[in-house]
Amino acid sequence: MVEAVVVFGATGFVGRNLVERLSRNIQRIVAVSRSGGPVAGANECVAMDHLREIGSLPSDTVVVDLAAQRYDASRFQMAQSDILSANAMMADAVYRFCVERGLSEVRRASSVAVYPAGIDLLDDRCAVDLNAPPNPNETFYAWSKRWGEILAGLYRDRFGVSTISFRLSNPYGPHDSLDPAHAHVLPAFVMRALAPGDSFVIKGSPAVRRDFVFVEDVCDVFETSLVWRGETKAMNLCSGRTHTLLELAQIILSLIGDGRPIVAKEEAVDGVAARVSPNATVVEATGKTCFASLAEGLAPTIAWYIDALAKRG
Repeated sequence: MVEAVVVFGATGFVGRNLVERLSRNIQRIVAVSRSGGPVAGANECVAMDHLREIGSLPSDTVVVDLAAQRYDASRFQMAQSDILSANAMMADAVYRFCVERGLSEVRRASSVAVYPAGIDLLDDRCAVDLNAPPNPNETFYAWSKRWGEILAGLYRDRFGVSTISFRLSNPYGPHDSLDPAHAHVLPAFVMRALAPGDSFVIKGSPAVRRDFVFVEDVCDVFETSLVWRGETKAMNLCSGRTHTLLELAQIILSLIGDGRPIVAKEEAVDGVAARVSPNATVVEATGKTCFASLAEGLAPTIAWYIDALAKRG
């Protein structure tokens, strides 16, 4: 295992889980975030604009890039340009840091949003045309993630920096948003289910189908990849299963023992109705054959939300 890891975006949802996971085996973990706030398990916590304060790092240090602009779900359309500019700037800052420090290994969180529009099967064994139009409903976000993958190739060719880009699909788990207005679909569903109400309302089409991957599986793959060297490639990091939003609501309500009716209308889908993300490439690369089922991952996620919401009052 490596001596040191620098995690950009460490105060985010995946970042907090990954730092906690890596602290069991990594001697030195530097947590970088916009605020420089504390992160459990990190030896050092540094703000993005104070990177020069980080001391010398071992040559085998791996940089993990999880930094991303958290969008406001309540103003999704207006927030898109913010996402594009912020994500592009952060990706560039990460690679500049690597070059300045002489570091050559990056692991970064990309997204299945990079795949062109109209593709139902998101196969990472096929080359992605990053110039083809992405999903219209996620264009700004998709372009920001595409730019990250393009940067990976540019910095490989010019500076010898190797990057593994993991294309995530709806990661979920503890430490995610506690604000329903800003949360992604799964945590929003969990908080809605834990709130009182006569019915559970699904906004939009209940038939939309997505792959949801538990954050512990994400952290497992990132940790395994830390020892890889000299490769620049992208691969899906998904559970390999899909569920409709109706199924998601049913599983959540079942786990909390809530029998309230689900109210959903069959509405037109704004964007892609279904995304199937094979994970055979990451399974072959890591040897990880078991990914948490939605029920297995939701159980600890719901338990964390119950505790966190109670503490918040």
